[in-house]
Amino acid sequence: MKKISCFALVIVLLSMTSCHTKSGGSGIKVENFSTGKAGEMILAIDSNYWSKSAMTAIYDVLHQPQPAINQIEPMFDVIQCSNADYRASFMRHRNIVQFDFNPDYSVNSFEIDKNPLTNPQILVKIKGNSQDSCLKLFLAHQDEIVKAMYENDIARLQNAHRKLNNPVIEKKIKEKFGISMTIPEGYFVGREEEDFLWLLFRTPKNDRFVMIYKSPRYALTTENIVAERDRITKAYIQGAVAGAYPIVADIEGYPMAKEKNIRYHNGVELRGLWASVRDKMGGPFYSFTQVAPDSTSCITIDGFVYAPQEHKRDYLREVEAIVKSIQ
Repeated sequence: MKKISCFALVIVLLSMTSCHTKSGGSGIKVENFSTGKAGEMILAIDSNYWSKSAMTAIYDVLHQPQPAINQIEPMFDVIQCSNADYRASFMRHRNIVQFDFNPDYSVNSFEIDKNPLTNPQILVKIKGNSQDSCLKLFLAHQDEIVKAMYENDIARLQNAHRKLNNPVIEKKIKEKFGISMTIPEGYFVGREEEDFLWLLFRTPKNDRFVMIYKSPRYALTTENIVAERDRITKAYIQGAVAGAYPIVADIEGYPMAKEKNIRYHNGVELRGLWASVRDKMGGPFYSFTQVAPDSTSCITIDGFVYAPQEHKRDYLREVEAIVKSIQ
């Protein structure tokens, strides 16, 4: 693997213009995968030049809670380094936010660069001639930054799943539901009915589940999607206690519904929490529901997690990546 010189990095950074997104290509090269643990990101900033309140504002964005899990976990685990130390392995990290502050700059700029050095990679470059100008650019684009890095985490998982997939289950899904998905190794069929498939990944400490089901067509409102999910889980998923089954938890503000397009599949995503009737089990879930190609039915792909004594963010992103692998 070729080493990337600092001069090459300078050329990349100098090519950036003010406030746009560019891509370094969509091809995936196995030998050029980016580095970094799940949910991790690099923050390249010379914090000794920044006020405490400014640094707090930056960390408040990057450490904001992961939505729709039943405990507080940050969106990203931040590894901070100075610009002088930003080199070598840091440059190959999957998610990077770099603050380039210099009072001599005549132009302030913001840019998201996709796959500049590795793949998948997001490099956010904020260039300004004052702390205030840098911070304002960061805060003005905070949602865009978080979205880009979050989607990049999902892309990393999907790349890994494609390398170690389960073609037998993938074929079964295609035959039953007419959709293509990537299912990683380790998942097995827990239950199968005519229009229902439940996949499980079990360890001594946690469980990850993906269920796929087809229902007669209905309007894709939050209420209808929840009601259908509860009907399906009551009918097909038995809990550890007799008579127990999972339902969508009735908590103010949840589930969070949003129209979503995934590779030309238009539908509705739900983020929320599930609980168990007659038991104390629960956890987060992510689902995507669309009208099937035959226009007479709806198909839901739903991933949910049970990890009572562990952090749940990374497990939830794993099942979300599986749901979003639909093609």
